[in-house]
Amino acid sequence: MSPRAYRKPRPEPEPIPLDGSASITSIRACPDDPVRVSLRVSKQQVGRVLLETKVKHRLEVGTPWTEELAEALRTELDQGNAYRAAVRILTKRAKSSGELRRKLREYKYEADAIEWSIERLIELGILNDEEYARMVVRSQLSRKPAGRRLLSGKLREKGINQSISDRVLDEMLEDRDTLDDARKLAQQAARSISDRHDRDVRVRRISGRLARRGFDFDVIRKVVDELDL
Repeated sequence: MSPRAYRKPRPEPEPIPLDGSASITSIRACPDDPVRVSLRVSKQQVGRVLLETKVKHRLEVGTPWTEELAEALRTELDQGNAYRAAVRILTKRAKSSGELRRKLREYKYEADAIEWSIERLIELGILNDEEYARMVVRSQLSRKPAGRRLLSGKLREKGINQSISDRVLDEMLEDRDTLDDARKLAQQAARSISDRHDRDVRVRRISGRLARRGFDFDVIRKVVDELDL
């Protein structure tokens, strides 16, 4: 086992006191967000605030960290922290708004801050459920033929709402021949099943494979009846 497996988790930082005994120890410009500054209190990162917020509250190194000040900045800090976490998540892997919401909830960000972050990412075009849904459908269809039922289920698992799912599937399946897709899959399945099995067994296995790929019963029956088994 590698040494990394024995690494202890970082301890949780001590809560910052709100009685004024702690103070702001660093205010730094954010290279990736020039309208905000990053705050540290007692050398702990607390988040980012707008430059106008810094001016409004006369924030500077040495400003006491009081309950009143922390409360005044809470919403903005919560939003900024949730937003940056969301961007980090999306940088690693594309997600739907539903998946991103679930992930941020796992990380215990405030509900209002999560919704603000998601709305902001949608406004900026960074988060786009329709484009993500198209990517999921393309990925599924590139592997092997699939019916609408399976594709709809995959989008539901990914947190895509029903109206977007229906719209994307209507668009992407419009020019596909469902029967032809099912035939291709059925023929592949038939070739993989030994001839020593009787016809009923072969029909059952081929039908099961088509059903698992989301094809409707009527399509499955028609395609299986066409096969020379």
